Amino acid sequence: MSMQEQKPETIEEAAPFDTLAISAGEAAGYIEKMCAELATLADRGGLGFLAYLLEVAREEAVLHSDAPPTPLVLHGELPQS
Repeated sequence: MSMQEQKPETIEEAAPFDTLAISAGEAAGYIEKMCAELATLADRGGLGFLAYLLEVAREEAVLHSDAPPTPLVLHGELPQS
């Protein structure tokens, strides 16, 4: 097997430019934003339960995030009165 065909064995080998060297809070902030976007996409696609699960993951990420949370979008729920 040539060097190009070998799979990386560690994260450091897979990401040689140190792109994974971020804090837990920064990672949680990024995950929170991605979950918010994915939840919206799932909701628009009629995948209510998946949207709900992504919202749960987003809320968990908010607890660990350094950044302010993305504005809440309700998925499959009644509007707040």
